[in-house]
Amino acid sequence: MSEPIRVLCVFSKLDRGGAENMCMNLYRRIDRNKVQFDFVKHGPEIGMFEEEICALGGRIYEAPRYKLYNHIAYCRWWKHHLENHPEHQIVHGHYFSISAVYFKVAHQLGRITVGHSHSTTVSRPSRCQTQVKRLLCKYVEQNSDYCLACSRAAGEWLFPHKKFVVLNNAVDTERFQFDSQEAENIRKELGIAQDAIIVGTVGRIIQVKNPGGIIEIYRALRTREHQVGLLWVGDGPLRGETENALAQAGILDQAIFTGVRVDVDRLMQAMDVFILPSLFEGLPVVLVEAQAAGLPCLCSERVTREADVTGRCEFLPLDQPELWAKRILEIPRDRPDTRDALRQAGYDIGTTAKWLEQFYIDCLNR
Repeated sequence: MSEPIRVLCVFSKLDRGGAENMCMNLYRRIDRNKVQFDFVKHGPEIGMFEEEICALGGRIYEAPRYKLYNHIAYCRWWKHHLENHPEHQIVHGHYFSISAVYFKVAHQLGRITVGHSHSTTVSRPSRCQTQVKRLLCKYVEQNSDYCLACSRAAGEWLFPHKKFVVLNNAVDTERFQFDSQEAENIRKELGIAQDAIIVGTVGRIIQVKNPGGIIEIYRALRTREHQVGLLWVGDGPLRGETENALAQAGILDQAIFTGVRVDVDRLMQAMDVFILPSLFEGLPVVLVEAQAAGLPCLCSERVTREADVTGRCEFLPLDQPELWAKRILEIPRDRPDTRDALRQAGYDIGTTAKWLEQFYIDCLNR
């Protein structure tokens, strides 16, 4: 091949999130002489991955946000883009709630469409928007030439009548491996006592990540043990409300909010236990990363059991914060080397990137 296959990856925005992080992990490791990623984002917001994408040779295009009332204008944008970019023969839809719309345009212009399910339901910004997204999701599978999913549950939800392939949310196992000296260094940087118990979580501070549940777990924990801190990596619209709730409960003093960070692998070194009490998930990349760091993980019962690839995860009911607190204090805080377990389970990024690379080549050859 004189030129690489240019795959058009479609997202809402190019900020740190589960699907975006997974795609970037693959992008860094894929052979870019064979396959190059370009990206469509929706709206002008500059995401944290955009500089890196450009450095890796990717191009970024801005589509208008889909609002239902602008359906014709939105389809027109896609028609214009694909007519002017014949190199985009494969459209990989990570922004799956509206992929039925842009996939239909892509099909009309002879493009190959790859649907990708990253969740087991749609987000809930409002009741009306949720109903629209659910309606659109019903038409995703009929407009997808190929179907991928982060887990079996996510695939069965978005593609109930089609065959799909589970593409594991793989990570760089070497980068996350626990290093006791690095853990000590990070704690010094953050002003955390070396003997403190640190509960960590990573993700956008939005409803689906259940910040209220995290507050209740931390409140229950502080009643049992004073020398315990909360390390919250991420940002979002509910951050101010969450910090205020912790302050009103009198437990903000040992909580650290780092905001969005690119060095999650380093920050996980400082944690003792990882918690993920989400209201729903597909198969969260961050949970695989936590296991790669050797962390014991406590998860909501609504997180798929497929996520436990090392035996380090425990699934607890959301309505029992006292039980979460009890288990956090009981769990041994050892940090085993989980690299072999992750590789054997198919979660090593190098192997996954090679598979995806060949998948795109085969798509065009067919």
